[in-house]
Amino acid sequence: MDVERGLSDADLPGLQQLADRTSLAGQASYLRLTRVRLWATVAAALCGAIGLNDGLPELVDDGLDAASLMAFIIALAAEILLLRTRPEETWYQGRAVAESLKSLAWKYAMRAQPFHDAGDDEAAVLFRRKIRSVLDTLPEGVVPGSESPAQISTGMRELRQAPLSVRVTAYKRGRIEDQRVWYARKARFNAERSQRWRLSLLGLELLGVFGALLLLLNVTAFDPGGLLAVLVAAGGAWLEVKQYDNLASAYALTSTELLLVEGEGEDVVSEEDFAQYVVSAEQAISREHTMWGARRLRAREQRHE
Repeated sequence: MDVERGLSDADLPGLQQLADRTSLAGQASYLRLTRVRLWATVAAALCGAIGLNDGLPELVDDGLDAASLMAFIIALAAEILLLRTRPEETWYQGRAVAESLKSLAWKYAMRAQPFHDAGDDEAAVLFRRKIRSVLDTLPEGVVPGSESPAQISTGMRELRQAPLSVRVTAYKRGRIEDQRVWYARKARFNAERSQRWRLSLLGLELLGVFGALLLLLNVTAFDPGGLLAVLVAAGGAWLEVKQYDNLASAYALTSTELLLVEGEGEDVVSEEDFAQYVVSAEQAISREHTMWGARRLRAREQRHE
């Protein structure tokens, strides 16, 4: 292991890796079911809009009715699955556990609090005790496998034994810089996605205005207003689920904060300085996770009102 590169994902505790995989699976399930529900609703509206046209063959009209019914059934099934399985809960809880354990692993390897004044054996006991206290917060049904990685990896032990200068370099490169770059990239990604979606919704609204004008002038008898309204509502719902604007702002703020934290590392000259520096940096990272969880919880409550 190149200790100056810091901890890789494979070096993190087995329980952290399990929580991370569980969170990603919950996220994928939640987004997949949400997409199915929204697209099925749009499909039902499309069938209804086409079926309003006069002069359609009876067979086609019946087929559209059947397709609309099937689309509503699919949307209902997706909604029921969301309510029964609650994959968003698995997503949120899994991420909270994964990030907490990742922070704890870095503190252990960097000899920061609560492991700063402890010897290696005492620190290992304390770390396992901290790990055990997290078990109650794991999503339901998640059971560590018999072949899961160790909770204290070889990489964590080697990094903890490394000289101060090596640990400082490893932390700044493998934790601060890595997180800062990740947040900056995600901030740009979410800002771009938000702009694309809002321009798309604006385009749909302009189409609605144009379609209403054609109806008013008796240019056409086809009224796309209902379908366009459903598309706009579905797009708005997806924006609410993804929270592009909020994430772009939060990630940009955290990236900037980590840039400042990265500069503060130049003042580290002793073990005590470094221990305090690590705690300060981990608090900056954990604030974003706490805010993220609060935003998701608030959004979920608003959807269920």
